[in-house]
Amino acid sequence: MPSVKFQVGIKNDYCIQNMLLYGRRNGLGLDSSYRNKNENRAPVTFLVTVDKNERMLPGPVFVSGDVREYTLTLFLREVRSLVEDMARHIVEDPSCIDQAHHPHHEQLIREARAVLDEGGWSPLFFMIDKSYAENGAILSVWPNMVIRLCQFHVIQAILRWQTENGAPEPGRPRLKRTAKYLLLWSFRRLQRARDEKSWENELQIFIERLKHIVPASSFSNVLNYFETNWFSETWRDLWTDIGLPRGHNRDRISTNNFTERAFKKFDEIFLENRANKSAYRLVLIIANEWFDYFARWQPSHPKKKDEVYYQTALQGHRLWNSGRAIIDGSVDKEGRRVFQVLSKI
Repeated sequence: MPSVKFQVGIKNDYCIQNMLLYGRRNGLGLDSSYRNKNENRAPVTFLVTVDKNERMLPGPVFVSGDVREYTLTLFLREVRSLVEDMARHIVEDPSCIDQAHHPHHEQLIREARAVLDEGGWSPLFFMIDKSYAENGAILSVWPNMVIRLCQFHVIQAILRWQTENGAPEPGRPRLKRTAKYLLLWSFRRLQRARDEKSWENELQIFIERLKHIVPASSFSNVLNYFETNWFSETWRDLWTDIGLPRGHNRDRISTNNFTERAFKKFDEIFLENRANKSAYRLVLIIANEWFDYFARWQPSHPKKKDEVYYQTALQGHRLWNSGRAIIDGSVDKEGRRVFQVLSKI
């Protein structure tokens, strides 16, 4: 058994009930972050889900000396036990439901009963980055779990020509922008394979397209890259539609953005974009502020469409660049630039 020098799990009833309420319907995201979290660079692992409006909600947090398969298995196994215990508790005594979840009282009871009827808690899927440790830990706890690879990181890795361990692959071909686009488009078409038969058909089509996209001198090298890093038994079924439930494909929730958004929010709001130097302080922030923030702030309205956010941001840039909405003022006592926003434009 591997030696684990440091590990701590942080949870409360609210975050466990988040897992119970939404995990079976909306899936979970799992990711770890080392950067600026504590003085020892001990990784912080977030387990999150999303509500009906696809807003991120926190689950238990794990701080440990490493994120190997063994330590993540301990964490996920304990989370599963906690959720199943919570389901039994809710069925026996619904008054234990956290106040933040009172609007979802009946739904939470139904989810709890479903867990008991099915003999255990199993999320709809896990969304991860390309991590052997995360993949192995999930399958250790849920052997038949549907696991999805974040599509953003898949495409990013291909463009960077990264290998299994994240390092650049030697012999990266020089492709023009159009060829890169066609390569990624062909790869996306290959993702639509839903079973072994369709995989073989789509793979042959991909190979034929590849012959027309990359120079003949690079074809073998490019094909070998995909066969080694993406077509292997470990990863193929995690980025294609193979094994997904009927009616699902990897375009619905295709990225780990909601988990990374959790880290971004944590860094910006709770660490104030500063490097935290104390693991003790980190644990206190998570236990006393992180969960409470979401429990107290629960918007129920749907998010606006992506196009609305895009146009709003675009209009903001136009106003900024116009020179008529904001005046570049003087410098304050601390040497910071001061801008004045005009009330009328």
